[in-house]
Amino acid sequence: MLALCSTIVVALLGSAAALGYTYRKYSRLGRVQLGAVLSEEVASSDPQNILLVGIDSAGALDPDDPVAQGRAGGLRSDTMMVLRVEPDAEQAHLLSIPRDLWVPLASGGSQRINTAIQQGGAPELIDTIEGYFGIPIHHYVQVDFAAFRELVEVIGGVPVWFDAPARDRKSLLDVPTAGCVTLTPEQALAFVRSRTYEEQQPNGRWRTDPTGDHGRMRRQQEFIISALRRAVTRGARNPVVLDRLLDAVLGAVTVDDQWRAEGIASLALQFRLFEPERLQRHVLPVVDDRVGQAEILRLVASEAEPILRIFRGVGSAELTPADVRVEVRNGTGLPGQARTVSDALAEVGFTTVGTGEAERFDVARTTVRYVAGAEAAADLVARHLDPTAVLEEVSGPLSADVVVVTGADLVGVRDDPVAPSSASPTSWPTIDSSSASTTTSTVATTTTTVRGPSAGEADDPRSSC
Repeated sequence: MLALCSTIVVALLGSAAALGYTYRKYSRLGRVQLGAVLSEEVASSDPQNILLVGIDSAGALDPDDPVAQGRAGGLRSDTMMVLRVEPDAEQAHLLSIPRDLWVPLASGGSQRINTAIQQGGAPELIDTIEGYFGIPIHHYVQVDFAAFRELVEVIGGVPVWFDAPARDRKSLLDVPTAGCVTLTPEQALAFVRSRTYEEQQPNGRWRTDPTGDHGRMRRQQEFIISALRRAVTRGARNPVVLDRLLDAVLGAVTVDDQWRAEGIASLALQFRLFEPERLQRHVLPVVDDRVGQAEILRLVASEAEPILRIFRGVGSAELTPADVRVEVRNGTGLPGQARTVSDALAEVGFTTVGTGEAERFDVARTTVRYVAGAEAAADLVARHLDPTAVLEEVSGPLSADVVVVTGADLVGVRDDPVAPSSASPTSWPTIDSSSASTTTSTVATTTTTVRGPSAGEADDPRSSC
């Protein structure tokens, strides 16, 4: 919203006046010193990742505010997202990171990722994300409780569709009616923070959302789309209105010290006509687990790779062996074959993560197994094997990006891969959330493009919300 509001005004002014206007406005932005932590700054026209953090802090609230009651001190991150903007393609991707994800911290040891910002602030969180996911972070944006409510106030509330009355007695959410409800600042905060979300059933009983943090992240992403749409309809593309919006929100966010005014303005100018519905949303595939008495989430690395490559800026055409994690299993029973093949793949440059035995020892043709979304990685491994291996898509999670099962036909590992055939995958597929499989313990990789209502949806009441 900040970028959208500021740059359209700047774009409509003369160049000298625009620069002065930009500096005056952005001098009011809150700043956090992160220069040595962030990845090397790129040009505003280049793809870049922005870490968006909602701070679980009541420090700016009135002591009598209900949200502040019973809260311990300290800094926590209630919401973490990475926004990737690709100006040349006029595309944007949003990745939600669950706060209970178990990760190795940059400072040592393993904890929930939410612990990183508690222990070392934004620098520790950025280092942890970059180290664990391999995602470069170029800029940082932070919003706390009070600032979030101010942003919602500025745009006059945010319309959200509810299939049924909803509540969360912990976050203080209370929506007594179904349908399109314009959330007030207080209810909007309760909605995006809700972790014990309940819906009222036709029989009058209340049912807790069984998806937990996964449902929470989905609601947050839907809220962002609605909020952006609301900002546009309220006049964010009208120079006079948007100048007032900009004044109202400048004090509501904190950004890194390296993000200069002209850089923000230039980037936003390239997205001035971007429609909120075009934002591509992603959720990491995770499984429920427990460490001691603590309930945590673990990343399903093999299923997450296609998503993470988007945020690393690695397409299928740019894929290198170092980008692919490989496990080798012996499918012939020949002593030491899995280890030999694994070592040879490591020499080529692949990241090898272990060896083992296949389910049987009578495999005729060497096979490369992969999950949906990892086609390009599997193809690259298969073309490094002699003869070229067979590709096999599997449904369950794998312990690596791909698993090689050696067969009786295997001769060795090529230093250079054979050229891809016309049947080789050339791009990552988009997995629509409506067809993605889920279980109580595994959330499948989901890449969702949100679109406006189609002709067949014109009568759907949600479309007007």
